[in-house]
Amino acid sequence: METSATLKDMLSKMKNAVRLKVFTSKTAEGYRQCPACEDTAAMVRELAKLANGKIDWEELSILVDKEKCENYNVTRVPTILFMDFNIRYTGAPIGLEAAPFVQTIIMAASGETMLGDVVDAQLARIKKPGKLMVIVTPTCPYCAQAVILENALAIQSRDKVSVEIVESYENPDIARKYEVTGVPVTIVNDAKKITGVPNIALLLSAMIDDKAKMNEMYG
Repeated sequence: METSATLKDMLSKMKNAVRLKVFTSKTAEGYRQCPACEDTAAMVRELAKLANGKIDWEELSILVDKEKCENYNVTRVPTILFMDFNIRYTGAPIGLEAAPFVQTIIMAASGETMLGDVVDAQLARIKKPGKLMVIVTPTCPYCAQAVILENALAIQSRDKVSVEIVESYENPDIARKYEVTGVPVTIVNDAKKITGVPNIALLLSAMIDDKAKMNEMYG
């Protein structure tokens, strides 16, 4: 990830505050039982410090705050929720996943992404909210590309697309469920499986009914 000075410069340009909920295994005595929870809380704390108050975050414990965890449908730690967008991290965004996590925070602060007006038109044609699950590892450079693309879709779509980023080393049962042998893998609506960095047209066409016009648009 970038140096503290570079991060501070990037985060200082945030237009609006970004609200995060960070779920860990913190005990009543203040000890986090999993190393990944400790790493996640430390990273978010440091980012919030560099952002001068523009990252509004709260740590909740799966051991102590059980009712709140149930309300947010959180059963695994660490988990991070972007409260104003449908983005969930199941597992720590560390290693090569740290940079797209920071980029996602910056995009969420502005509500603007690298995606264009054509994508807006196609997002509007999604009849039922689409769900993307991208399975990654912290050492995979292609995973970072997939994550930033799919998070951008969630931010630009507002309520049409949700994204869950799953760190497979911490959640091997999920990787096994979808028979993941290489990453990144994206699961669309818990049905269609896309291996590798996904094409934006392929993601969108999997979530809308009219595939013919998508082929014309991106063919």
